This record gives sequence, structure tokens and C-alpha cells, in this order.
Amino acid sequence: MLKDVLDKLGSLTLEEKRAVEEAARAAVARELGAQGAVAPESCPRCGCPSFVRKGRNRDGSQRWLCRGCGSTFSSKTMSLLGYSKLGPEVWLDYVSDMLSGASLRGCAELCGVSLKTSWFMRMRLCEVMARATQPFRTGESVSWQVDGTYLSESLKGNRSRSAAGMPRKAHRHGGAVRERGISSLKVCVVCGANDLGDSFCRVAGRGRPTDAELAASLGGLGPCERVSTDGHAGYARVLPGLGAASREARPAAEAAGDLGMVNALHQRLKRFLDRFAGVSTRWLSHYLAWFGWAEQARRSGSRPSRTLSGQASVGRYEHTRAALQALPQPLWGYWERRGAMSMVV
Repeated sequence: MLKDVLDKLGSLTLEEKRAVEEAARAAVARELGAQGAVAPESCPRCGCPSFVRKGRNRDGSQRWLCRGCGSTFSSKTMSLLGYSKLGPEVWLDYVSDMLSGASLRGCAELCGVSLKTSWFMRMRLCEVMARATQPFRTGESVSWQVDGTYLSESLKGNRSRSAAGMPRKAHRHGGAVRERGISSLKVCVVCGANDLGDSFCRVAGRGRPTDAELAASLGGLGPCERVSTDGHAGYARVLPGLGAASREARPAAEAAGDLGMVNALHQRLKRFLDRFAGVSTRWLSHYLAWFGWAEQARRSGSRPSRTLSGQASVGRYEHTRAALQALPQPLWGYWERRGAMSMVV
């Protein structure tokens, strides 16, 4: 069948080929939209797997009542395509443009949406990617490499509506923090890689992470055979509680050979973030989810846009538009303790 279609395409004019392309994209979009109507496996609000049927919506689709939180929901609740006023074909185009490296403004122009809507679409796709990313594999026969990398804090975004204003002068054109050593004006991202090819990147805190911040960023990873780290003493106090059988630590200046996988991960992460000309610390976790998804997609060998299109058709996001806007600025306690909130630039 496919060979016959391709043979017939050769005899068509350019305009006819473009019409076939548009028809094919519309057909794919309709198919993706239909995939998003499958029955859910759990409540999209609380995750409870126990629910019962409770009437139908106006369009005839089934509704369920969650026995955990008591709320009602349908297959469209909190789904990417079900709650969007944009059609599947627009999301299909946006996925392709976003993964090809187009800017927010470029995606907005190509998909015919506003710049603000383009940003919300990116954030929701990042949350879909976070849910679709496979977990970091652990086990008694798995070895890790763990190390932190430091990014300059970015307050990028419009804070003119904030009564407190900016707590410091702006860093023009994404300029880095010019302070020696590990500064509290930098954000630590703990990264890990194992010998199975898995990786993770998680925000730990400001400056050198505390034991509690390390434990939170490494929590849930489970036991392992061996962990290689730099000389930060916090790892020695935290890793035994995670089930690490042994730890190999060397000073950072001498650990390059022992931390080759995670150092390469640091370089790929920074190259990924550089393309955005400064990522706001407020949304850094969303971009880390995108990077983690891209790392898995890169190893899978499949086309990323095709993979994400399928995941988006059945994917669910975590925050509504209002909840996303209401998210607080992370790590803001540092500025409050310094009493810098009264400074307005």
C-alpha cells in the first residue's frame, strides 16, 4: 500500500504534493486526538486507581467518581488535548517546531498563536515530558556517578507587577555571576549517570548543597553497587542512607577521569540551556524535564517529534494556567533573609 502511494506521488505536481502533505498531517492529528479519549487508569487529580462510573458529559463521554478524593473526572480531565481550545493539528505543528529549535516567538508565528500562549504550550509539553520520562534505574549491580553543576540564578521574566520589585540589579544579556568560588547567587543542579545509560538532573539549592538538599535531590533512587563522587563530604553522609554499597570520592581537580559520564552530562546540559539565552530559575525544573526527556529520546533511536506527538496525545499536565502563574519563585528565602526585598531597581 505505502509503495503504491509513493509511486503515485511522483506523478503529482508540487501544489498537489503540498495538498497531500496537509491532508496527511490532518489525518495524523485526528488520529492523535482520538488516542486521547481512552479511559484513564487512575484519577488525574490524586492518582487513586479506584473509581466508579458517574453519568456522562454533554457530549456523551463517560464520567467517573474517584473514591479517593471524591472528585468527578472524564478521560479529558487534565489531558493536554482535551482541555485545550487548540486542535490536535496545532499541537502537532508546535511539537515539531519546538523540537526543531524554534524560539517561543518563532513557534507562535508558525502555529498562529500569541507569544503568551506559545509559552504556556511549552510549559505543558515539558510537564508531559516529565511524566513520560522513564525512571533512573538502580540496583545492586548498577554503578552511578553523581556530581553537581552550578548555574547562575536567573530572575528572567516580568516582575514589574511585584510590589517588592527585583532584589538585585539585572544581569544584562544573561551575564554570569562574577564571584569566585561557589556563590549563593548560583543554583546547584545535582546530576547523575549510571552505567546503563540513564541520567537525571535535579535542582538542589543555592551554592553548595546541604545534606538535606542532597538527600532530597537523590531521594527515591534506591540502592546501588558503587557511587563515584567528588570530595564533597555531604555525599558520604547521605549516600549510605540510600543503600549505596560503596562510595569512591576524589577531589574535584582529580576526579575528571572517575566522573567522565556525569561531566559529559554537565556539558550537554549547559549546551542545551545556552540555546535559550538564559532560563529563569523559576522554570528551571521544567527545562530539566525537557533535557531528561531529550536524553532518553536521543538514545532510543526514534524520531523525537514522532515520539512526543504520541505522548502528547495521551499526556497529562500537572498545573493549570492559573496554578502555573501562581507558582512561587524558588529559593527566595535567601533574599528575604538578606532583607533585600525592599530594593527596587
